Amino acid sequence: MKFIYLPVSLVLSISALAQKTANGDTTTTRQYPPTALQEDFSIFRKTLETIYPSLYRYSDSVNITAYLSKQSELLNRPMDETEFFTIIALTCAHLRDEHLIAKPSPAYFTEQYFNKVRAFPFTFRIINRRFYILKSAFNPSPIKPGSELISINGRSMEDILDLLLPAIPADGYIQTFRLRHLEDYSTTQEQNLFDMMYPFFVEQATSFRLEYIPADEPSTKKTLVVDGLTRTAYRKFYKERQALDTPLTFKYLKPGVAYLKISSFLGWHRRIFKQNFDSLYAVIFNELRIKKTPHLIVDLRNNEGGDNTGEALITYLLQKPYRHFERLEKRYVGLPAVSSYLENGKDLYLADSVFYKNENGNYQVKQEYYRSWTPLLLEQQPRDNHFNGQLTVLANGASGSMAGVVCSFLKSNQRAVFVGEETGGAMEGPTSRSFTKLTLPNSHISITVPLTKTVNAVIYTKGRGVIPDYWIEPAIEDLLHGVDTPLNLALKLIDQK
Repeated sequence: MKFIYLPVSLVLSISALAQKTANGDTTTTRQYPPTALQEDFSIFRKTLETIYPSLYRYSDSVNITAYLSKQSELLNRPMDETEFFTIIALTCAHLRDEHLIAKPSPAYFTEQYFNKVRAFPFTFRIINRRFYILKSAFNPSPIKPGSELISINGRSMEDILDLLLPAIPADGYIQTFRLRHLEDYSTTQEQNLFDMMYPFFVEQATSFRLEYIPADEPSTKKTLVVDGLTRTAYRKFYKERQALDTPLTFKYLKPGVAYLKISSFLGWHRRIFKQNFDSLYAVIFNELRIKKTPHLIVDLRNNEGGDNTGEALITYLLQKPYRHFERLEKRYVGLPAVSSYLENGKDLYLADSVFYKNENGNYQVKQEYYRSWTPLLLEQQPRDNHFNGQLTVLANGASGSMAGVVCSFLKSNQRAVFVGEETGGAMEGPTSRSFTKLTLPNSHISITVPLTKTVNAVIYTKGRGVIPDYWIEPAIEDLLHGVDTPLNLALKLIDQK
């Protein structure tokens, strides 16, 4: 059985942006009666309680039950999809899981929606919670790159962060993940969460009054009003600023220092570039061993995650036998109680003979089924040609899911020096590997629900990612001039040692 670690995303498919409901109404403005809203939320809640194994991972049942009941009580009046979606999305984010993701209905993004909502025409980088303009949809740009954004339509950027961050699904208590996902955080991302979430959680605007500090006049403040982007203009702007990185890049930065950058562990990404990680790993690590290369820098920044090619990488980087999983947990056996609302619900049957119920009320695989269920529950051996030199890892808040898993094992085994910022994936392990999709019958809002709670056999702090040995964020001037501050620090540390 092969499982996949999926990257986080809100999954707002651009291909669905102009669909309408069968009767011609748009769900953007349609009002749902309280009975319909309550029915949808009840199904959503039952799904969480009966098939989602990490409901109480970061809070106890008393607090979670109280929170769900409070959200349900809000549904005592008619609401449109915009308002109801914010309740569903905030509930998902409240459970602190980067893989539990809500998505508006396919009919939400209509032409009527784009008549009253325009997209933000700039991208930015967040450094120490301050917003710096990077790219513009306008040519020439009315704001110079590197200028600091102070407010949008009268709201300070700190206030906007307070509205947006609680709505982003993220593991545990990790803030770097949420901040990076408000940027163009990865070349494999499906969308920029600031662009998608601002209309839901801040305001639906067609123009933006910007207060900013010009990059070339740091002692002054200026104000500018710009129109937002139409759907066509936004898609053009987004396409222009996104270019896929090669999944795997290997080179020598200088004698004795090798550099391995993996921008994702995603299968579709490898297929586009026709890269086979299994064969590339073998060639690279054979070469490192033959040359007796003393230093290797592994760059996992902005790596959203992916599949078991990340697990394979661990076997080349660790030097001693190790266990990968402490345990795997499911929430149910048999058929899910809400199977009729789930995508491929009848295919989600789990034989009760394979599992036993643990003290948490979840189900674990019996030991005699470890090998057939996943050999990662057994002791793992490093590769014969594993790397024995000094290892440095570059990571940041966008190093999520499988990239976070790789970092967790290297950190727990004291195998590497980490440079950058806290990883986006919690060291304890994600809830992932198998998924279903719940579609609510009235609003048609859908929720991606992960079905397997993983607990890595590592030493971890609850709800935290890998904390770097050297925490560093690049200065905006370095970013604008193409200076890689974390990589330069890694090279400096190697020279010093």
